[in-house]
Amino acid sequence: MKNMDLRILDVIEFNKQMKFLDVAKTYAPVGREKLREAMKLAGATFDQQTKRWHIQEGHPNEKKRVLDFVQSSRITKPKQEKAQEPLRVDPVTGQSQLDDGYFEIETKQEKIIRKKVSFDLDISLHKHLKRIALENDVKLYELVEGVLKEYVRKQKH
Repeated sequence: MKNMDLRILDVIEFNKQMKFLDVAKTYAPVGREKLREAMKLAGATFDQQTKRWHIQEGHPNEKKRVLDFVQSSRITKPKQEKAQEPLRVDPVTGQSQLDDGYFEIETKQEKIIRKKVSFDLDISLHKHLKRIALENDVKLYELVEGVLKEYVRKQKH
């Protein structure tokens, strides 16, 4: 049972009855290493002799969620809403200004579904392509894909 609202104090209480590894496996929404890192960031200390986590009573972080201290790109945070009011007053001049980005058209990037392929290339050609990709600040697969698209486009005409 993974608990997304698991609190620092909960981990400490569970750790009194079971090993930290078991707490991480059973209750934590993250792995053992991330949980240990979160506990340290929250201000908890680990006692090597008793193999238990401790935090001072009344510590400001004891009732906070474990996920508040986890640094992960997989955990999504709610997106901030754009300002609803397009008109704002300049604090210096006192004049009204229209937000430039308010009427911009939002375009979604076309999602490209990719298929992983594997093929052999001449070593010197591969090195040359890597150099071109590096010079143009693109990834190698993007460069090869662009060249192939151009070739296919020319074949159609």
